[in-house]
Amino acid sequence: MQLITSLDIRNSEYLSKNRLISYHHQLRLIFSLGNQVKNVLEIGIFNSLLTDLLKNNGYNVATADVDPNLKPDMILDLTTDFSLPKDKFDAIVLFQVLEHFPYEQSEQALKKLAQATNKFLVISIPYCTQYLSLQIKTSFSGRPRHLLLNVPKFWSTTPVCDEHYWEMGLKGYPKKRILNSVAEAGLTVKQEFIDPTYPYHYFLVLEKNTRSS
Repeated sequence: MQLITSLDIRNSEYLSKNRLISYHHQLRLIFSLGNQVKNVLEIGIFNSLLTDLLKNNGYNVATADVDPNLKPDMILDLTTDFSLPKDKFDAIVLFQVLEHFPYEQSEQALKKLAQATNKFLVISIPYCTQYLSLQIKTSFSGRPRHLLLNVPKFWSTTPVCDEHYWEMGLKGYPKKRILNSVAEAGLTVKQEFIDPTYPYHYFLVLEKNTRSS
């Protein structure tokens, strides 16, 4: 797995409009969990923007990443037999992380994260589709209206991003397979969401089953 700091990505390039849309939904979904969540572990931090925003809103946040150059609170490689402190984090969040290593390792990481969290995992994964997205917004209509038509690229095996081992929607990785992996990890889907203006990021709020404690 290539370290993100080795890719020479500048914040000015990384923080695109679509990326900021994703940050908005990351925050919104965590906020939606209300008082159930106070202590958060963010895995995969890059610029620490989400961590800073959460801290500014009263959350206790610890950070973890495989890349020591990012100076996380803990070095964590999800492809190893890792362990995390139990009964410490109400939510573990990781966005666009699991696809950076082979699917079988992603499944094992998901199981271990389900054991480590007190209550929730909040994740996003890439969703590779052919899509048509329309937005209608006028000065008198209030909230914009959206139309999204998308078809998973089930005929293709090529991820959008070269650093990804897999993406939901590609051949061999239908949504059903991902949801089965979620269930086998001892998690229940509490919310699913895609933004029609940027349907490449598929968000899942996952709740820990009591039997996974």
